Amino acid sequence: MKTAVTINGQHVTIPSEWSELTLRQAIALNAAKTDAEVFAAVSGIGIETCNAIRPEQLAAIIWPINAMGQLPTSDEWSLSIPKPKALGSMEYARKVNVEALARLNLEPIEYMGRVVSIYCADGIDDEDIDRSWQVVLELPFPSVADAGRYLTNQLAEMSKAEAAIKAPEYESEEWQAGIDNFKKYGTFGLVRGIALRHHCTDEDVYRWSYNKVVLELQYAADENAYQRKMNKIRSKKKGK
Repeated sequence: MKTAVTINGQHVTIPSEWSELTLRQAIALNAAKTDAEVFAAVSGIGIETCNAIRPEQLAAIIWPINAMGQLPTSDEWSLSIPKPKALGSMEYARKVNVEALARLNLEPIEYMGRVVSIYCADGIDDEDIDRSWQVVLELPFPSVADAGRYLTNQLAEMSKAEAAIKAPEYESEEWQAGIDNFKKYGTFGLVRGIALRHHCTDEDVYRWSYNKVVLELQYAADENAYQRKMNKIRSKKKGK
């Protein structure tokens, strides 16, 4: 149960349980370094006002927060917003956006929340994700954390499937010509290749389902391997 306190005539409540913290408060709390910053994070009171409170009074005020103990964890979906359908059937762009997040070195709390906002957004445009993020920020932190674990566990399995796709085996001439220079394009290069083969735009491919894109990559890899083997067989026959 939240604890009510009054500071300079301003009435605020202090959470005493994890379930009473929103994701927004948890992110601010995680970044807090002083008692004043802790109080500001959970109360919404400005840091200047918090800094003016006597240290012993601050310590008493934030005691319930320090007494909450370890966050209970789960990977069950307990959010008030609907759980996403099978991730593989959702747009490939969502997985790409999560991979971009991983390169930002966000704190785990924010990272989990943003993963949830990406997969719970109504669409894949920046505006859709921003709206979703603002909603997720006000949800109970433990539920967001559990949902984030649920999603990242599934995403890890999806990444394993991608990693299992065999990379093309290039000839020495191709290495000499600089085929490895294309590695720097990463996902962009993969999407551009699919778009060219299907005479569509990159944006179209990003809106394909994740499963469809991975199937296309697997097919292209198998086709490439087949063509190279066939070319070697024909070359041997011509040499006889």
